[in-house]
Amino acid sequence: MAAKKKQPARKAPAKKKKPGPTKRLVALAKKRPVRRTKRPSAKVKRKGATKKPLAKPKENPQALALARDIAQVALEKKALDVLIIDTRARGSSVGYDYIVLATGESDRQLSAMSDGLREVLKPRGHRATSVEASPDWVLVNYDDVVAHFFTEDKRGLYDLEGLWSDAPRVGLLR
Repeated sequence: MAAKKKQPARKAPAKKKKPGPTKRLVALAKKRPVRRTKRPSAKVKRKGATKKPLAKPKENPQALALARDIAQVALEKKALDVLIIDTRARGSSVGYDYIVLATGESDRQLSAMSDGLREVLKPRGHRATSVEASPDWVLVNYDDVVAHFFTEDKRGLYDLEGLWSDAPRVGLLR
């Protein structure tokens, strides 16, 4: 008998793999016609072109009255260095019209200022959107007006007056 030759084992036919997402995208890109458009060049500054001055801020007498009321309450609670800053020139990027800053000597005085605001302004129809309090800093948000009550150390640390040094100050009296 003749020895039979062993035939190599047959491999199952390999399944075609689907192309990965990048290969599919390349294939689709090859099928689509490429439309080339001329891109606009960078704008060239023209002679005589100047920057537009900032638009005159919109008047908001209700917000100004609210800011002055907040300052008055802070003064009644013996706050120091009460200041109103007008931020209307940057109102669209800032989100409010006035900032009221005041310094208290202790955390109890800061909370008294915050409570005094609630007592005086709630009957007038003004409710704070948010109140954030810590022992050194109380922030009260009335949408158009934001009040910051600091201890002396924190007010010097955050230096909001310096941050808004270019913004006009508003008098406390009506």
